Amino acid sequence: MKINVPALEALTAEMKSLLKDESLATSMIDRSTGLSLGGINENFAACALFTELTATLESTLAGSNFPALGRYYLLDIVDSKVIVVIVHGSDLVQGILVDTRKANLGILVSVVVPKMLKGVQDARR
Repeated sequence: MKINVPALEALTAEMKSLLKDESLATSMIDRSTGLSLGGINENFAACALFTELTATLESTLAGSNFPALGRYYLLDIVDSKVIVVIVHGSDLVQGILVDTRKANLGILVSVVVPKMLKGVQDARR
């Protein structure tokens, strides 16, 4: 995978500033290995599990004759937490965990996700 890692680090720092959530966790994950390329407050077991979950979602949707998985999916979990998994292509996913009591969900979906998609695309150049 050819990607500008310092550009990813700057993008992650910008995301943290936009969400203003100290409990924020995120990882850029290599889909071929399930290993993180970097992030904030990373959970390495979650990296491997989100890689597997994304592959399972893709194959389940295909096997059910549903449209393919798009750019991201969102999981509402207990304790006012949300996980967004952004699919940056066949080689990279990004997991983001936020506390919705501290971070604005509208900013996450309408500002951060598009910014991450564009930023990763730019880091590939």
